[in-house]
Amino acid sequence: SYTAESFQKILINLDYANIDGNHKVIQFTSTLASEGKSTFVSNMAYLLGQKNKKVILLDLDLRKPKMHRVFNAPNKDGLTDYLSGKITYDKLIRKSDDLGVDYIVTGEKTTAVINVLEAKKLKELIEQLKNEYDYVLLDTPPVIAVSDALYISKNADGIIFIVAQNNAKKSLVKEAVQTLKSNHVHIIGIVLTQVNLKSGSYGYGYDYSYKYEE
Repeated sequence: SYTAESFQKILINLDYANIDGNHKVIQFTSTLASEGKSTFVSNMAYLLGQKNKKVILLDLDLRKPKMHRVFNAPNKDGLTDYLSGKITYDKLIRKSDDLGVDYIVTGEKTTAVINVLEAKKLKELIEQLKNEYDYVLLDTPPVIAVSDALYISKNADGIIFIVAQNNAKKSLVKEAVQTLKSNHVHIIGIVLTQVNLKSGSYGYGYDYSYKYEE
């Protein structure tokens, strides 16, 4: 399908962006919620796994976690449990035989979100994952809604920014991108989701496209 072809093009662009191996920890964010970010990152994890890359997906959206639903798993024994010392590293990592990727859920709900995101132990965890995996994919909250994405960006090599073409307001997208750039966040590329190609001359339906940021 054209969707599959679009994903393959994104993977190729990602390979070029990561040609020196400097983009192993990749953060995914968007302007607002419901732009297809979690769906996109889970598909990326799967396709990278299919290319024999060792991939782990870490859910860092502590306010509205979704990855446990993607993997049809309980949201327990996750990141917050590990950071608080309730579980060990070995129990933290889960494996999806169906998708061929490893993943980490958020775990027990917390009100001290910023404290978790700024924890030294989280930074050390991501560094450990970076040494063990080809790609560490971080699913994170939208930029405009909360400041979480900016805190997380300190632990990422770069960001892929998700934009729902038919839903995102241009002014808010500009504001989100400017917020990232003013905080010296490296934007690897921008992915358009929910693109209705039927409105153009191609007629392929909903799809993904990618823009590489210099």
